[in-house]
Amino acid sequence: MLGDDLEYFLAIASTRTMTSTAERLGISQPALTKSVQRLERKVGVKLVTRTSRGAELTDAGRAFFERLQALSRGMDDAVQEARDVGGSQAGLLRIGVTPATTDFTVECLLPTLMLERPVAHIKLTSALGGPLLDALSRREIELAVCPVPEKLDPALECEPLYAELCSLMMSDKHPLAAKKNIAIKDLAGHAWAGTGKHEFTRSQVEHAFSRQGLALPSMTVEADTLHALALIVSRTRLISMINMRGAHTGQLPGNVVVRPVSLGGTQRTVGVIRRAGYLSPIAQRAQEILLGAGSALR
Repeated sequence: MLGDDLEYFLAIASTRTMTSTAERLGISQPALTKSVQRLERKVGVKLVTRTSRGAELTDAGRAFFERLQALSRGMDDAVQEARDVGGSQAGLLRIGVTPATTDFTVECLLPTLMLERPVAHIKLTSALGGPLLDALSRREIELAVCPVPEKLDPALECEPLYAELCSLMMSDKHPLAAKKNIAIKDLAGHAWAGTGKHEFTRSQVEHAFSRQGLALPSMTVEADTLHALALIVSRTRLISMINMRGAHTGQLPGNVVVRPVSLGGTQRTVGVIRRAGYLSPIAQRAQEILLGAGSALR
């Protein structure tokens, strides 16, 4: 919705390279350079500098970029609201879930939302929490049902749904499988399978080890789905974590066992997260249904 020069500037600010930006926009580098120069003349200050690492924003450029982003988001919201009022997209819900929150979300929304809105189209995206929050920021989804991060982007808003406590999962041949209750000291020296380094569960496990003065657990294998982690521990002597609210033992390989563990601090809050600003009517209704179901669990 912005003019070409502003759109090109936003693209440069995102990629931080003139070459990649020009290729992405389908224009020549000289044309891109002239666009930046036109914009700088209009604004009256230098916005972009060329360095050996690519294109860097000046202090004025960063301030200008942040304000343009806010304006762009507002314009996108205005366009989406007009479309919703006009009816062309009023029945589209784009919602993201993690593997652990899929059952909860589907059971909450279906068939209720379909009965209330017979022409609704629901697009469900499944990923871990970090990628879902990125998808929210990129406007690929409207709502995300996932663990609430310790630090939430100021552009996002969150309503808590319920708390969950994770357990350990391992092969029934693992040395710890015979123990019914496992303490953190029992885990020292054992190898793990886990999610990416910045995912909530892994970071909380590492924090628990640090608080006890233990060496951080060795993450031998990383995977981004519960199914993959369960399969990995079924075929190895690795340990992993599982949230039993979103997964049932019947869904796990037959030789995988689940054991409670006292780590401290591994309880996490699951919430429904959205971008600040406009929310479509169907997304508002979905959020209401989710919050009602979440309150019943607290």
